[in-house]
Amino acid sequence: MGNQRISETELILPALYLMKRNGGSIDTSSLIDLLTNLMKPEGRDAEILDGRNDTYFSQKVRNLKSHDTFERYGYATYNGSGYTITNTGAKFVEDNDENIKYLLASGFDYDDVKYSLGRIVKTKKSTILPYNEIVSEGEVTISVSKTAQRSQRLRQVAIEHFSHNGTISCDCCGFEFKSYYGETYGTPCIEIHHMKPIFQYAGVSITQTIDDALTNLLPVCPNCHRVIHRNKITAALIPDFKDELARIHHC
Repeated sequence: MGNQRISETELILPALYLMKRNGGSIDTSSLIDLLTNLMKPEGRDAEILDGRNDTYFSQKVRNLKSHDTFERYGYATYNGSGYTITNTGAKFVEDNDENIKYLLASGFDYDDVKYSLGRIVKTKKSTILPYNEIVSEGEVTISVSKTAQRSQRLRQVAIEHFSHNGTISCDCCGFEFKSYYGETYGTPCIEIHHMKPIFQYAGVSITQTIDDALTNLLPVCPNCHRVIHRNKITAALIPDFKDELARIHHC
């Protein structure tokens, strides 16, 4: 768990996302509560400031007003009690809708989410597209063709990478489909879990992205995959999850 505090830049996109979801306007107190619930700050950000009721995280949210952070980008205005998103801000959220859902709903480590959110704002590129986790052979769950093709290619390469003698097992519980269902029905239904955010940036080759991505992927069965996401088991907690499964089933 890192001790680096979240930056104002890293708060911009999730704050705008909440404004848009709240009908376009939000007061500071509500923004603090909703951002805290959405991002679940850890480490230094979760600590209480000396002599204050604020955490380091909530103080950083307050700084968005004192430093006119949204106004500098033209993303929102402050009216004395809260923020109102501008058309520019709403468009920025719309352009990054897939990105923010991918980052905030996938159970990634807090530090990885912070870094990725900041990078999106700094690059100002709506072409940053996440690789989707594909849940069954040949199925693509998003409609952007370029991203879909890369997602499918990533899955194929990952299956080849993690296969041994033609079989691939869940890295958490050890389940292997072919052994259980046989040759006829045992076509790999393995799923590929992202332990860290994986993005494809314009100008970066798909081969290089996939090579980098393989170190952050994990082959898992559908059951373990659902448990990981449902319980928000981060990359740092995966070893504990695997140890617990081994303890329960191999006593």
